[in-house]
Amino acid sequence: MTENELANKLDFTILRNKKILLADDLPLNQFIAKHILETWGCKVSVANNGKEVLDLLQQQFFDCVLMDVQMPELDGLAATRQIRALPDPIKSNVPIIALTSNVLRGDKEKYLSTGMNDCIGKPFEESMLFSIIYKHISGNDPMPGSDDTDQDQKGGGIESGEKLYDLKMVVSVSGGDQAFIKKMVSLFMETVPQNVVELRKHMEIEHWAEVAKVAHKLKSTIDSMGIKSLHEDIRTVEQNAKQNKELKEMPFLIQKIEMVIADCMKQLQVELQ
Repeated sequence: MTENELANKLDFTILRNKKILLADDLPLNQFIAKHILETWGCKVSVANNGKEVLDLLQQQFFDCVLMDVQMPELDGLAATRQIRALPDPIKSNVPIIALTSNVLRGDKEKYLSTGMNDCIGKPFEESMLFSIIYKHISGNDPMPGSDDTDQDQKGGGIESGEKLYDLKMVVSVSGGDQAFIKKMVSLFMETVPQNVVELRKHMEIEHWAEVAKVAHKLKSTIDSMGIKSLHEDIRTVEQNAKQNKELKEMPFLIQKIEMVIADCMKQLQVELQ
C-alpha cells in the first residue's frame, strides 16, 4: 500500500483538539511538523529547546511531546530525564516521541532507556507520524481505518527531472496547499545558506564538534528537500567530524555541499516564481 493510499484510509480527525508539544530548534522542521499536526486539528505549542519544553510542561497539560533529540541549551534526552522526574505524575508520564535524523541500530533502545516512548526518523511520512502518536495517546488501541500493518513509505510526489532536489515529501504533506510548499522553499532559502557558511567557518578553524552539529542540522533539511546527491556526503561530514577521522576529506566534501546547495538555490528561485 502506498503512503497516499494509507493516508486516505486513516481518520486523522481522531487527534482533533489533542494538545501536542513540538520541540525542535530548526524553523523548517518546526514549520512542516506544525503544519501536519494542525491539519489534523491538533493544538500545537512549539519549543526551541529542552528548557522551553520543561517550562511549557510546568504551565499546562499536553497529550504528547514530539522531542527532537539534538537541541541547544538542553537536548531531548536530558529534557526527557527531567520530565520523568517531575513530581506531578500526569506530567511526568506524558508520552514522549523522539524526532531524530539518526535512527541507527541501537538508537531506539537508547531513547527508550532515557524514558522516551518511541522514535521516528526525519523526514517522516504523515501516516507513520500519525500512527505513532495515536498508539501512545490511545493506549495502543487499534487504529481506526487501518486494517493492515503496511507502512510503505514510498509516497507519491512530483517528478524531479533534472532538478537537484525533489519536493515529493513536501508535496505529500502539503495537502495540495501551494502556499505551504512555497513557505517551505522560502525557509530553506533563508536558513540553509547561513548553515553552509557556518560549516565552512568551523572547518577552517578545525572546530570539529561544531562541524558535526551544523552537519546534523543540515542533514534533516537536505533529506526533507530531497537533495539526494548530498545524502551520503552530509552524513560522512557529520560522522568524520564526530570521530575526528579522515579530516583531509572535509574540504572536498564541504566544497561539494556548497556547490550543490548554491545550484539548488538557483533552481528554487525559479520554483518560487
